[in-house]
Amino acid sequence: MAAPLSCILMECAKAIEGGRLDVADSLLAVIQSLAPKEESIWRRKVVKYFAEALVRRAYGIRPPRTLPPLPAQCDPRDCMYEPLYKFATITSKHAIADALNSGYKRLRIIDFSTMFDFWRWNYLIKEFKEQYGGLRPVLITSIAPKLSKHSGYLRQNWEQARKAVDKKLELRQLICNSPDDIVNCISKLRRKSEDEIVVVNWNYILHKLLAQDGATEQVLSKVKDLGADIMVIVEQEANLNSPDLLKRLEQSFQYYSTIFESLEKTYITKALWEKYFRRQIGNVVACEGVDRVERIESFAQWQNRLSQAGFCPVPQQVDEFKMCFQFDFDEYGIEEKEGHNILLSWHGFPLAVASVWKVTDPPQFSGGE
Repeated sequence: MAAPLSCILMECAKAIEGGRLDVADSLLAVIQSLAPKEESIWRRKVVKYFAEALVRRAYGIRPPRTLPPLPAQCDPRDCMYEPLYKFATITSKHAIADALNSGYKRLRIIDFSTMFDFWRWNYLIKEFKEQYGGLRPVLITSIAPKLSKHSGYLRQNWEQARKAVDKKLELRQLICNSPDDIVNCISKLRRKSEDEIVVVNWNYILHKLLAQDGATEQVLSKVKDLGADIMVIVEQEANLNSPDLLKRLEQSFQYYSTIFESLEKTYITKALWEKYFRRQIGNVVACEGVDRVERIESFAQWQNRLSQAGFCPVPQQVDEFKMCFQFDFDEYGIEEKEGHNILLSWHGFPLAVASVWKVTDPPQFSGGE
């Protein structure tokens, strides 16, 4: 984006923070007149969405909650090859496959996401069963928020799941609408047998716990109590959680500009993700306190937090990752980060990071339901 527009956005934010709404309004008018003159479509979009977020902040217009990038009429299979989506899927696939190589016969997946995607797991489970002939029944527990606007999609999703699954795949669903709900959901779960591998899967949602003090620590403690064997975490790689609006706006502006550039140049179904990131921008810029749930932080910050909570990283195979990913997305970079994590980038700019963790001192199995 041209420097003048980014500077005007910053000046507008300063005016809003200083209570000078008349100045902010005049700056927004300038932005509105200059934005259409930008040559790149993605640049025009980014300016528009940040200006929209500043208007919401200035006048206390609460933006809609950030919803997943799957509208009610969308078949999840249409999104299987979106870059961020596939990045997360490959991470889960390799992490679980490595664990199954240790001889486990049962698989239990606890999936945290803004919306449960049956088809994603259906494809993976089929691959696991072909590779591991002795794999016994698989249990998938989805822990996701209740989204009234997407109730039709959710109902269809689960109806499809019940029709498509065989006797070796069991599905359960728990509802969570807050960090406290997540803690309570995990508290209800128990390991069933010693030959069962328990996988806790977080895809672009763990950062939301930071909106409530102490929630992250509580949830990580419950994961340890559950006796999970591995925890798969995929998050956006950025530091957009500064308490200072101006710093947060500057950092998020650079990050989302890169995101939108990559989407504009590579994907037919980019509108699904554009809607998602537009809502993220609105939350990052317009909201504070518990309403600001998009508290995206860098991997370095998460690594420190997870280590203090008693988790250690599990190495991943970057070469295998590249083979699976870059066949479809050759413009994206895949590289090893600090020896045990995988970084997704766009022309060298970090977009997302994948990591796998295990408990440093796992608790002894005591049985349960």
